[in-house]
Amino acid sequence: MTVTKTVAELYQVRSDTGSLAWGDITLKCGSSSVSVTATSDYGTFDHYWSHCGGEPKAFLTSLDFDYTMKKLSGGKLWVADVDAYENEIKTRIIEYRKDDCISKEEARTAWDEMLAINEEFDGGDMFFNALYEHDLFCSIFGDCESMPSATKYSGRCVDFYNDIWTPFIETLKVELLGKEKHD
Repeated sequence: MTVTKTVAELYQVRSDTGSLAWGDITLKCGSSSVSVTATSDYGTFDHYWSHCGGEPKAFLTSLDFDYTMKKLSGGKLWVADVDAYENEIKTRIIEYRKDDCISKEEARTAWDEMLAINEEFDGGDMFFNALYEHDLFCSIFGDCESMPSATKYSGRCVDFYNDIWTPFIETLKVELLGKEKHD
């Protein structure tokens, strides 16, 4: 095992708007690679791009939200949208009632009881287990693949991107512009 000491750049992002948001972003740039490690109020984010296709900092400034945060969050950009489960349950019941797959009474029972399950457990394993154990589960969902599965962007990813990453990228753009003027 070989250990090599190298130099990296640390960018400290601090809020000037009264917010307490902060982030430290460390870059280790190669000729066409970059390692990013960020520690912040919103957690730790990191990724290594081995082939940027050019200057690493310019590469970072060209990335969009989805790609950036999918990579930096290790694929944890999306989280369960528990608030949307209720609409998914309602939609499923309405569709099955319209198609005469369930009776009016079964639809009413499913509506009342499945929405109560959603309210009681607020997502998570217990919610899915209680839904699966319900007498009308097979009539409404058929199988586990059809269970509520709505997702949304992770709040910590959105906040990190807006509060820390975006100002960091703006700083990189200014830095790159200054570099161009000197070249």
